[in-house]
Amino acid sequence: MAKIIAIDKGSIGEELGLEVGDELLGFNGEKIVDVLDYVYYDSQDAFTMNIKAKQGDVVDIEIEKEEDETLGLTLDDSVQLNPIRCKNKCLFCFVDQLPKGMRETLYVKDDDYRLSFVSGNYVTFSNIGQKELDRIAKLHLSPLYVSVHAYDKKVKTKLVSNPESAMVYEKMQFLASHSIVMHTQIVLCKDINDGEVLAETLTKLRELHPWVQTVAVIPVGLTCHRQGLYDLKQFDEKSSREVIAQVEKFNESCGGNFCWCSDEFYIKAGLDMPEYSAYGDFPQIENGVGLCAEFANSFDSALEKAKPSDKTVEVAIITGQSFKGILKGLCDTFKDKYPNVKIRICDIYNDFFGRSITVSGLVTPTDIIKQVSDMPKYTLIPSTMLREFTDSFLDGYTVPQLEEALNTKILVSQGGESLVKIIEKLTNKE
Repeated sequence: MAKIIAIDKGSIGEELGLEVGDELLGFNGEKIVDVLDYVYYDSQDAFTMNIKAKQGDVVDIEIEKEEDETLGLTLDDSVQLNPIRCKNKCLFCFVDQLPKGMRETLYVKDDDYRLSFVSGNYVTFSNIGQKELDRIAKLHLSPLYVSVHAYDKKVKTKLVSNPESAMVYEKMQFLASHSIVMHTQIVLCKDINDGEVLAETLTKLRELHPWVQTVAVIPVGLTCHRQGLYDLKQFDEKSSREVIAQVEKFNESCGGNFCWCSDEFYIKAGLDMPEYSAYGDFPQIENGVGLCAEFANSFDSALEKAKPSDKTVEVAIITGQSFKGILKGLCDTFKDKYPNVKIRICDIYNDFFGRSITVSGLVTPTDIIKQVSDMPKYTLIPSTMLREFTDSFLDGYTVPQLEEALNTKILVSQGGESLVKIIEKLTNKE
């Protein structure tokens, strides 16, 4: 049951005479499990709501409404989504590769199908059975985001150290039969789930199309904090090119817009990124698939519309090693509209996690402060360096602390368009 702690004015809940302190027992005679039950039924047009009034009476209320009308109830924390913890021990788990002493929340491993639906978290289905599968189908929790890694059960069990995870494909078959859309990912580990294993995995996932809509193939990320962990190998230029060729060929055979390698594979391979049009509507951009193409496209579009200026401005941009070449090429195009803008690109080596980690999102002030000095008045950083909705970096520093350490004003860029608009604003100040 869930206690009602607030009721919106003018809502159906108010019209029914519900009161703060009443308890929502469930719907259609079934006990409420969590807030997703409320969200689901709140979107339906006809159902029975089971209420226990604060005076003690239990009543069943027949609801008929428009689908876009809301009950207007706020429920207490008893039905909020407390993350289900991961039961796997993946060979490549990034959490296991974190240094000690970071904030506690970074060490939490969740594997929760509900957070997959709500937040786009990737899950393995290792800790759900038929009861949860039936609930996903009933509430139509779609789309979901699924970590597959390998179809071969022996390989999958080796990768995640949990035999239940090897049943992911059968669970996906059930969900596909109930029209649940899934986006999937394969974290590729050299000489384990690449080559023929990857070919089989892609083929089996394609058999579940259109319910399996996309696949992202991502190289395993290895930090320098792997003492006592499985000896995984890095993908080099040659092996990265082989993976790209394999995935691109399979994607072409499917007519495109099904599977892609992440941008990191192309950087490792020393190859140009695919064109912007190759990524469809960018369904896997959160996995780093098409991120560079989207950044460049939004940058170019914004620059074309930007107001020119001949004002002199010097700006530093902090980035990781993998993006420095692309960023430099884009920033060179500023000279047409902003001939007196001086861009200093500070490409940071990642000693905090290890130099094999090259993405900008894992750059920390610990390394920035050691590697740069004499900064200009303004310094840009990408929003991916910060914890969402905060000004905190992974190593515990905050934006104000970095500003003080570098004696510069930190400006946060949200992408290519944002970067252009920041430069435009600085050069057009009165």
